Amino acid sequence: MTARLTDYQAKYYANELQRSYTNDHVGKLAGLLFDAQVEPKPHQIDAALFALQTPFLPGVILADEVGLGKTIEAGIVISQYWAERRRSILIVAPSSLRQQWKQELYEKFLIPSSIVDPRSKDELLSQVGHRSSQVLICSYEFALRHEASLLRPWDLVVADEAHRLRNHWTGRTKAAAALAHIVQGSHKTVLLTATPLQNRLEELYGLVSIFDPSYFHSLAAFRERYVKHRDLAGDDLVERVAAISKRTLRRDADKYIHFTKRLPLTIEFTPSPDEVRLYNLVSDYLQREELFAFTGSQRQLSALIIRKRLGSSTHAVASTLENIANRLADEAAGGRLREGRVGLVAADLAVDDEITSDELEEAEELEAANPRCRDAASTLDDSRLVAMRAEVAELREYAALARSIRENQKAVKLGEALDLGFERLRELGASEKVIIFTDSTKTQEYIARTLRDAGRADGLVLFNGSNNSPEQTAIYQAWLEKNKDGDLVTGIAAVDRRKSLVEYFRTEGTIMIATEAAAEGINLQFCSMLVNYDLPWNPQRVEQRIGRVHRFGQKHNVVVVNFANKGNIAEQRILELLTNKFQLFSSVFGASDEVLGSIEDGLDFEKTISDILTRCKTADELDSAFRTLEDQYSSEISREMATAKAKVFDNLDPHVQDRLKAYDAQSGEVLNKFERLLLAVTRHELAPFATFEGDGRTFVLNEPPVPGVQTGRYYFKSQPLANAHQYRYASTLAQHVVDGARSRETPARELTLSLGQSQRASSAVRALEGARGELTVQLATFRMKARDENVSESYMLAGALTDDGRWLDEEYVADILDLTCLGVSDEPLAIDESRFRPHLDLRRAELEKEVQGRNSRYYDQQEELLYRNQQDRKAEHESRIREYRAREKEARRLARQADDPMEQLRLKKVARRWEQRAEEADEDFRETRRKLRAEADTYLELIEQSLQGTQHTEHLFTIRWRIVT
Repeated sequence: MTARLTDYQAKYYANELQRSYTNDHVGKLAGLLFDAQVEPKPHQIDAALFALQTPFLPGVILADEVGLGKTIEAGIVISQYWAERRRSILIVAPSSLRQQWKQELYEKFLIPSSIVDPRSKDELLSQVGHRSSQVLICSYEFALRHEASLLRPWDLVVADEAHRLRNHWTGRTKAAAALAHIVQGSHKTVLLTATPLQNRLEELYGLVSIFDPSYFHSLAAFRERYVKHRDLAGDDLVERVAAISKRTLRRDADKYIHFTKRLPLTIEFTPSPDEVRLYNLVSDYLQREELFAFTGSQRQLSALIIRKRLGSSTHAVASTLENIANRLADEAAGGRLREGRVGLVAADLAVDDEITSDELEEAEELEAANPRCRDAASTLDDSRLVAMRAEVAELREYAALARSIRENQKAVKLGEALDLGFERLRELGASEKVIIFTDSTKTQEYIARTLRDAGRADGLVLFNGSNNSPEQTAIYQAWLEKNKDGDLVTGIAAVDRRKSLVEYFRTEGTIMIATEAAAEGINLQFCSMLVNYDLPWNPQRVEQRIGRVHRFGQKHNVVVVNFANKGNIAEQRILELLTNKFQLFSSVFGASDEVLGSIEDGLDFEKTISDILTRCKTADELDSAFRTLEDQYSSEISREMATAKAKVFDNLDPHVQDRLKAYDAQSGEVLNKFERLLLAVTRHELAPFATFEGDGRTFVLNEPPVPGVQTGRYYFKSQPLANAHQYRYASTLAQHVVDGARSRETPARELTLSLGQSQRASSAVRALEGARGELTVQLATFRMKARDENVSESYMLAGALTDDGRWLDEEYVADILDLTCLGVSDEPLAIDESRFRPHLDLRRAELEKEVQGRNSRYYDQQEELLYRNQQDRKAEHESRIREYRAREKEARRLARQADDPMEQLRLKKVARRWEQRAEEADEDFRETRRKLRAEADTYLELIEQSLQGTQHTEHLFTIRWRIVT
């Protein structure tokens, strides 16, 4: 780094910071990677650049195996669109992942986002377009029910867990059809899925046709080429998939990621007689055909939530049963039964406890779908009133029984689970920290009381949807005081409360008891033990929980504790299903790609289990139903399909390791250089406004150079500092710095440069000691149009001539301008710039040839797509002709065998019609082929035009220089 920077050097550095890199170089992402609170791995950079460098493709599939960070890849793509001011961005994800997306976008990329639901949709969607100030996130269920509201020209649509779209080819998947309609107007669609194929190759057609229905021309053409005659197609399908899909395998990334394991620990308990009695009573109640408490559309969802509370704790189910009884008693007192039953989930189940985001959305959508039923009611006759009051009495009896059970046997065993788990952690060398998950805030409070009574109060912290208890508020207030002058405080109370509790757990806590609110969007890789106090029935939710601790940055194997209820067959079978078939609690990544990929909607899976518990009354019935469920979600796919999947997806690029190695080297080099240049320019431009400390990577901004900039302490990401603002390249302050340096007046002068006082003096430039000469710097930009994107590359077109006539290229110029300047002459100079022209023209021609080669690939790619589309149409046509000729042949055969002359005549006419259809199809195809050839010729002409492109050269400065000791 130079000790004193001149305007000339600052201008050179600033232009180097802002120049455009090629679309396959890490430099393209340098600014956003400098800002992001994440260090992307080489395969993530590779995938993000792949998505960004395919302008002719309306969409791509990022299909890395589970655990490799597809969310980070998508986040980089989103950040690039955001930086380019293309901010109409929609993320579609399972409802349980919406909050996680929101949190990760903000924490890792500082991109604001909002969740779109039925209540907020009108306000949020009205801002899409020129006023877009945040990314929008919605669920698949929302996209299905509110498709019309989402039909607009999005810049980018990202679909997470996109395997649920792959059956789009059947025409029977409504959510897939809705999303395909929504993305028609998007500039780019990115599908994220670890399981692009499950059982049939047609699923690949289904996924691709979401964003490009014409990529394989038609389902008939796809089947003809790749299903019926797979062997004849050779590697054609592999090559076509490689153009639109990027898949990294764990074996490709293992050099860059340390994968830890999951260590399962199962603790058995036997419920007390009263706990068994309560379970049986409530279960029998929910199995009745008719209930006053639950009728209509919300019965299934309400029953599901009650069953989960019943399995959680007696304290959780007691308040729920009381709420239901009180609401039903009020209706009985009024003599009227609400017919619509809308709002029951909110009234009964969410009033003093939490429900998951999946359940909440389901309830909201049911309510939105039945607005007229809200106040509908029917008058009850005496006999029904008597029955209704009897049901109220039953519910209160169950609630009283639940209240009477003060000690739950599962809680008794919790201490044993913690002791065994902590012993494992000590063996692993991990910190003794554990997160305990429960579905219910009532259970959370009970667990906390139990642990405090057992002497485990130190370091105990609760995390839930409100986070507003006195203890939690005290932690929050202390955190606010500690971070009052820094970027960590967002000013959004709910977000900051979450941050404060996580920070407390990291630094001082031992045990965190959390509801599902913590399963969404917080990162706890500093914790290596997790207890599923209540085990979710949804495998995706289990993965989500474990993913809070078993993730990037986790240094130790993770202990996962589950409870086995020896007195409940159903709960035993659910644990067996998740352990054995879904493999959630063992190996490196838990659930297999194939199994999780086959579960399109976790809430539906939970409802399936709830339905089993509702209709099965005996142990044999339960066993049979769970066996059927296991078979449905078997982890095995056919050998033939596994082979096809491996060929099409798992071997996309034989050079992947070489490329990842290149990105690994590039990223460090690019970011180090980027930070060095930005630091130098910042010190130069902010010298009148800031006090720099140490090497300059921390500084105090004493007054703002432009409006809207905060004063105070700043830090570079490489040198984090508490209670300070991160200095971000995308910020107003940094852009002011760079723009200011680029606009400096730099007339021709002589610069005296010192070798001895320079920290950066290469061996090449040291050989120039005592030399004098002149140098010039220009910024050469090459531009082209690909689809509707402007593709550009910029280069420093520079060179120097020594006084003895030696030509020094742009690398020498960079080294010379890295030297410390001792002084700039006062008098203007006259420099003959024509002396540089032959050398610069030669270099410009070399760059132009390189750029042409890269640019032409876009049109080559499109021409290749067109060629393959021709092959699709040809295969479809030949299939149709074969069908027509076969039918003609069959009709003639039958005509020859017919005894009746009239029947013989009829069949010959049928044969003639099939012959005529074949001839007409041939004529139509000839015309289609002619049009396609003309289109291909047009693309060849475009390739030729693209080789010309447009060029622009901006003169930065020309100077004399001399190098002294």
